[in-house]
Amino acid sequence: MAVWSRMWQPLQAQLANQARSVVAAEQRIDSLENWRSTASEDLVALEKRARDLNARVDQLGPARLAVWSLAEADYLVRSAQRAAAFDYDPARAALALNLASATLAPVPGSAGARMALDKARAALEQVRVPDVGVLSSELAQAARALQVSPLREPGTAPVAAAAPGWRGAVQQAWQQLGEIIVVQRVGTPVQPLLRPHEIQYLRQQLALKLTAADFALQRRDSSAFQRELADVQLWADAYLSASEPATTTALGTVTRLSSVDLRPPLPDLSTLGAQLDALRRATGADRGP
Repeated sequence: MAVWSRMWQPLQAQLANQARSVVAAEQRIDSLENWRSTASEDLVALEKRARDLNARVDQLGPARLAVWSLAEADYLVRSAQRAAAFDYDPARAALALNLASATLAPVPGSAGARMALDKARAALEQVRVPDVGVLSSELAQAARALQVSPLREPGTAPVAAAAPGWRGAVQQAWQQLGEIIVVQRVGTPVQPLLRPHEIQYLRQQLALKLTAADFALQRRDSSAFQRELADVQLWADAYLSASEPATTTALGTVTRLSSVDLRPPLPDLSTLGAQLDALRRATGADRGP
């Protein structure tokens, strides 16, 4: 009996595991059946809606189809005008005009309006809008170079603490004398003399100007962008040394970016609405919402 008991216990454990596996499989099958039932119901509902939609489209006569097409085209044209005027997104405006032209295809007598839409779309696609991301990357690279570029006049080096007694008094007087006397060669232009804290202030102001320029770049504000870069160029010419190739390259980048027009002019889309109104009057369709 002991031998049979030892043999039966492993078999009993295996049977219990198999029973649990069967129960789990049955639960998964039930879940799949429920999911299939739900999916079938959704598919039936979707097919019904598709049939209803096709039936409604079939019921549309030429007049009703013209009304719907004109209302949809009017909405797309206004979307294009908003994209061009407020968002400065000529690509989205061109896409909206392309959809508007295709929507007017079934409307009788819409050839002139479609030609105007296609002409405006082609004009929008010809506009070369500067890539703000690329320009921002170039500006950031130039900013990093300018932040570490050497100065024309490095300023007064920091001195150690004054010694006590008469030696300290002499050292302090010598330091004050060095702050008011500038030694330079005759005939050379006067270079600005900056103290250490003034150098730090200059670096901070350059960083702020470059940050403001990047902010104007993200907003495509050409006037503000050019104004900030002009200040950077002015300060760099006055205080930074162009002896380093990296500084020269950075200043060249600043000069080139300051001449970029961030908002090239877009074609006028204001007349498209009038052409749609004329087409609507010609077909006798009411204006959509």
